[in-house]
Amino acid sequence: MKDGLAQLMRLHALSLATLVLLSSIAGCLSSEESELIGTENEDSTDLKVNHIQVKGTHNSYHVKPNGPTIRAYDYTHEPLDVQAESFGVRQFEIDVWWSPGQQLRVYHNQYDRGTTCQTLRQCLDVLLDWSDNSPNHVPLMIWIEPKEWTETTTGATAVMNAQSMIEDIDEQINLAWPREKIITPDDVRGNHSDLSTAVTTTGWPLLDDSRGKAMFILLGGGDVRADYLNQHPNLEGATMFTMSTSVTPESAIFSNTDPIGDAEEIRSLVESGYIVRSRADNAEDGEADNNETERRDTAIEIGAHSISTDYPSKVDGIEYWVDLNVKCNPVSAPVGCLDHNIE
Repeated sequence: MKDGLAQLMRLHALSLATLVLLSSIAGCLSSEESELIGTENEDSTDLKVNHIQVKGTHNSYHVKPNGPTIRAYDYTHEPLDVQAESFGVRQFEIDVWWSPGQQLRVYHNQYDRGTTCQTLRQCLDVLLDWSDNSPNHVPLMIWIEPKEWTETTTGATAVMNAQSMIEDIDEQINLAWPREKIITPDDVRGNHSDLSTAVTTTGWPLLDDSRGKAMFILLGGGDVRADYLNQHPNLEGATMFTMSTSVTPESAIFSNTDPIGDAEEIRSLVESGYIVRSRADNAEDGEADNNETERRDTAIEIGAHSISTDYPSKVDGIEYWVDLNVKCNPVSAPVGCLDHNIE
């Protein structure tokens, strides 16, 4: 009897000592660290694709011209895989030009041709290799913009028509990326009548089911978008989403580059369930030269899902850059979302 009582007393003393120790540790932790201990069982299983916020790059392939150039062209990006691995970039933009008898070429325009990958297939292969080696990454958003210009020779005008490239773009994407690594409009629509209804009701796919994948978005409006929708009514069977500027049945992803002037509209779209890409800066606008951060900070605050920049990392002689890691979206993420659980 005495032995049993002594054992109970020893256990009681041990319990008290443990409580004192835990209280002492908690007193030394920051509020953020204490929160992590209290939520160690929380994970990302309930998070969806639109609950995150990522950094993107504008003209992601771009290399500035040799010699003197205008300010709009005076910036250089690292190769796409370096951006993804070292700078945390998860949204990319690729301009595509048609060249007779050649693959789809990648460059900015005929006066600004510097690029880290010469063709669309090369760009996609670089990103796919990185993705295969980083299977836990959140979905990449890859915007592809068909380009066109009017070329005048010997009095005749030839128009390089972007619409004729769309089938080739789809083909190149599907040759490069396995179907199981692509999130398509069909995957998001599910049993709903259209994409807009799907993303504003059921919502986007779960984040954990979407890791290691990519979404491709056609960056173009007007005839280009109309032509793609004619080929894929309701985007059924489509590889790419289309860029939206207003809410239509096919709407899922928007591009709005003015986060200050259109802050209310962007926030409303994000709250409704749509994904929005915005811009933090533009090389020719002087924001980087003057370290102006209002546009960048506003885009982050109002919940744009990807913040596109010409400066994803520090550059010698320029103080400005976009320091943004993959994180919970400040507008759309559910309460309890923790940045460290996302990627």
